[in-house]
Amino acid sequence: MASPPRGDADAIGVRLATREDMPALHQMILDLAIFEGVPDGPKLSVQDLTRDGFEAQPAWFFALVAEVGGRVVGSALCNRAYSSWTRRAFYVEDLYVRPEWRRAGVATALLQRLCQMALGEGVHRVDWHVLLDNEPALRFYARLGARDVGATEGRAALRLDRHRIEAVARGRLTTPHPPHPPYSPTTSDQPPL
Repeated sequence: MASPPRGDADAIGVRLATREDMPALHQMILDLAIFEGVPDGPKLSVQDLTRDGFEAQPAWFFALVAEVGGRVVGSALCNRAYSSWTRRAFYVEDLYVRPEWRRAGVATALLQRLCQMALGEGVHRVDWHVLLDNEPALRFYARLGARDVGATEGRAALRLDRHRIEAVARGRLTTPHPPHPPYSPTTSDQPPL
């Protein structure tokens, strides 16, 4: 395995992913899930990525890949969103750098290219989530000037999983036993959902 060129950002190329990159992107999604402690989390295949990113109209996502010497060493899986406050937005679903390439400028190069795209497309904000215990990532994002909207705007990140989407679509608007207690910013022992 090649040694990362520490501090040599010129060696890192960032481009839009192609369908040929989907096996590498899929592997990085799986690697990120292992890193986050949920190795059984991802339920998608290379074929799903290809279909959703390159055959669906409009595409459900776009991705950037960082490569060095023709090898993909990092990626950003993103989608376009719309804010009722700021209009156009990007959402970063996954930002992943292979462990041997961390602290070599790969994440910086990916986010710099994403922000260049954002400016070119009239995007006013880029949003993402990060695990609260991922201290290196939190420090890196703070250096970029990213802010924690949970802290600054008092917002909780919420989600309906597929089974609840189906239930709500059928009119079952409540669940008898919520899977998690509701988040309260005044209750320190309850993690945000």
